Amino acid sequence: MRGQKLTVSKRTLLSLVLTLALVMGIATPQADAAKKVKLSKKNVTVKVGKTQTIKVKNTKKKAKWTIKKGKKYISLKKKKKTSVVVKGKKQGKAVVVAKVGKKKLSCSVKVVKQKEDTNKDTDKSATPSPNGASASPSSIPAPTLAPPTGSPSTASPSGSPSTVSPSGFPLVSPSGSPQGQEAVKDVEIDLTGLTTTFTAPGKIDFSKQIESRFDLSLFSKMEVVYTTVFEGDDTSDFNNVKIAVAQTTDTLNCYDNGVAFVYAAKTGTDVSDAVSLDGKEGTALGINIQPMNSEYKWPDKLTSITIKSIVFVAKPGVVYPDPSKPLDPTPTPEATYPPEKFVYEGLDTDRVNELKDKKLVAFTFDDGPVGNADTDTSMIIQNALVKHNAHATFFYIGQQINSDAKEAEIKSAKEKGFEIGNHSWSWGSLSSMKADAIKESIGNTNAKLEELTGYSNFMFRAPNLSVSAEMQGYIRAPFANCAVDSKDWNGATTEQIIKNVEAAKDGDIVLMHETQKNTAEAIETLLQYFDDEGFQVVSVSEMFAAKGKDLITGNVYSSINSVSERK
Repeated sequence: MRGQKLTVSKRTLLSLVLTLALVMGIATPQADAAKKVKLSKKNVTVKVGKTQTIKVKNTKKKAKWTIKKGKKYISLKKKKKTSVVVKGKKQGKAVVVAKVGKKKLSCSVKVVKQKEDTNKDTDKSATPSPNGASASPSSIPAPTLAPPTGSPSTASPSGSPSTVSPSGFPLVSPSGSPQGQEAVKDVEIDLTGLTTTFTAPGKIDFSKQIESRFDLSLFSKMEVVYTTVFEGDDTSDFNNVKIAVAQTTDTLNCYDNGVAFVYAAKTGTDVSDAVSLDGKEGTALGINIQPMNSEYKWPDKLTSITIKSIVFVAKPGVVYPDPSKPLDPTPTPEATYPPEKFVYEGLDTDRVNELKDKKLVAFTFDDGPVGNADTDTSMIIQNALVKHNAHATFFYIGQQINSDAKEAEIKSAKEKGFEIGNHSWSWGSLSSMKADAIKESIGNTNAKLEELTGYSNFMFRAPNLSVSAEMQGYIRAPFANCAVDSKDWNGATTEQIIKNVEAAKDGDIVLMHETQKNTAEAIETLLQYFDDEGFQVVSVSEMFAAKGKDLITGNVYSSINSVSERK
C-alpha cells in the first residue's frame, strides 16, 4: 500500500511539472509580445566628432543597423546585437534604421557643430511653406526684432523705466502693480468641443473665445503641445509639422503661413513648440496644422496628430489699454532711401548683348537652398539649365543657409552665372511686419548671401508674393513678382507644371520652386520646349537689361510690361 501511494505521488508530481512547463512555454512569448519593440530614441542630436548610442528595447533578436539617409554626415561604430554608436562627421541630417526581423525602426539624427547646444535630442526646424519650402534645421538664430523707429522705447532718456511697451501698450509699474489698468495674463484656449485630432491637414477655429481687446502684440509667443502617432513608430517619412496663427478665414482654411508660424520636426507624446509673436499685432481666429513629408504631403506613416493645448503667453508687465483713453497711433517712419536704379553685380554684359532682339522668358526658383548633391532637386535644375545654355534667378531663404552643402549650392549657382536673390529670412509674410523687423529680415539674409557671393545688392522676392507699402519703402531692391505661376507649391503634377509654364510669353517672369520634385522632373521638358519655340531662358536681371528696361528699387515687376511702382 505504501509503495502504491509513493508511485501515484511521483506520477502526479511529474504531471504537474509538465503542465507547468507547458503553461510557461505558452505564456512567455505572450508576455514578450506585449512589450513593443522600439528604439531608445526617435530623434538624437550629436556634435561633429562626438558620438551617441542608440539601442533597441524589448527584444533579444539581433538588429541590423544601416544608414538610410545622410551617409556623409554620420558613421556607425560598434554595431552590436541591440545597440549602435553614431558618430557625427559633418553638419547635416541623417536617418539610422534598425531592422529587427521584419520590423524597421528609424531614428532621425541631427549633426551640429561643436559650438551648438545639444542638450535637447529633439530638433526645431523652419521648413516648408505653401510656397514649397523645404524643411531643414537652422543653426542661425532668428533675427531679434527691434521696436519700430519712431515708436515708444522701453526706457526713458534718463534710463528710468518707461510706462509704455514697444507696441504702445502701458506697462506694469516697477512695483508690479498695474498703473490703474488690468494686467494681461496668459490666454489658454479651451479645446473642449473642438476638433483637435487630425488625420489630414486641419484647422482649429477658436475665434469665439477671443476677446475684442485681444491683440497679438500683448503676447510674446503661442505655445502648442501636441502628440503624433505613427504606424509602427516609423517616422522616416516625417519632415515637419507647420503650425500657423491665422487672422482671416481664408488664411485659416488654406493652410498658409498666416501671420506667425513655426515649422517643427518633433514627434512623440505631449511635445511642445512655440510660435514667436514678436512684431505681430491684431487678432487671431485660430491655427492651421499641416504635417508634411519631404514632398510637403501628409506623411505616409503618420496615423494622427492631436493638439493638446494652445496658450498665448503674455509679455511681462503689459496691461490692457484703458478704453477711455485711446492710444495715439504710432507714426509710420519715413522711407530710408529714394528709389534708385538697380544693377545686379553678377550681370554678364557680353551675354546681355547677345540676348538683344531675342524672345526671352525669365525662370525664377524660390525657397532654396536644398543642397549640392547630384540627386538634390536644386542641382538637377542647375544642371539642366547649364545643358541648355539657360540662366535663372534663385531666391534664397536666409534661415535655410545652414550647412556646408547648402552654401556650396549657392556658390555653384553663382559660378554658373545664375542670379542670386533674397527671399527674406524665413517664409513668413513681411507685409504684416513693422519697418525694423522688415529691415532685419532682409539685412540678415543679404549678409549671408554677400558672404557667399561677394555681392552686396540682390533682387527681392516677397514670401507668398505679399507686398505692403512699408516693404516697398524699406527694402532696397526691385521686387520680382510673376506673370506665370507654375503652381508647383500647390501640389501641381509634373504634367500640370509643364502646361502652366508653357503659357509664358516674351518678357514674362515665371514662378517655380527648386524644392519641388515635380519641378525638377519638369525642367528638362520645359527648357526643350522654349528652345524649340525660339526662346532664351534667362535671369530676371538679364531679361530687363537685354530689353533695355531699368529695374527700380521698391517697384514690383511681373513682366517687362507689368510694373507696380513704389507708393
